[in-house]
Amino acid sequence: MSAPPLPQACSAMLRRDLTLAWRRRGDLAMPVLYAVIVAVLFPFALGPDLALLQRIAGGVVLVTVLLAMLLALDAMFASDIEDGSLEQLVLSPQPLALMLGMKILAHWLATALPLIVIAPLLAGMLHLPPAAMPALLLALLFATPLLSLLGAVLVALTAGTRRSGMLLALMLLPLCVPVVIFAAGAVAAAQQGLPWLAPIAWLAAALILCVVLAPLACAAALRIALDS
Repeated sequence: MSAPPLPQACSAMLRRDLTLAWRRRGDLAMPVLYAVIVAVLFPFALGPDLALLQRIAGGVVLVTVLLAMLLALDAMFASDIEDGSLEQLVLSPQPLALMLGMKILAHWLATALPLIVIAPLLAGMLHLPPAAMPALLLALLFATPLLSLLGAVLVALTAGTRRSGMLLALMLLPLCVPVVIFAAGAVAAAQQGLPWLAPIAWLAAALILCVVLAPLACAAALRIALDS
């Protein structure tokens, strides 16, 4: 029996992961609820200082989205390892890196996209100026897939490790610092009326590099983890 065409295999993998994510939509709601709770608590902790809230709004939303994504990152390949489908994927005739790229895309669509959708609401609660809202959304649009790709490599490296969630957080957070710096810099520049496309361009360049290299690194790491 011949292998299915590559576009058909990629589409089937994407549909499968999105269907499984929809069946566990209760788990998908947890990052969104976490982000909303954190954003609501900040005004209570800092008080009704409008200038202060406006100044920190962009950074608060970015860090909140980052931490909310980290909650769901550990489960990216967990179910596939448990039911043995990951071994079947490794043995399939399709390129493993491309199949893992589809899984990362499905994870981003199911986890990060709802956070991007509610980001204007979170920023509005913190009184982010409307002029900075496009910069925030564009920064999230480039930063969240970048974090998903970096996180997928680390998840593959820690696959099968006990307490991998804590290890994953310790490994991923230092890599997130440049992403948050560039994204927050774009939002801060937009708030001050300055040009803000340069930090976004750096995020886009890093995203293109990770789109090419991260699935390859993820495939290599998973092969090592499954062989050990």
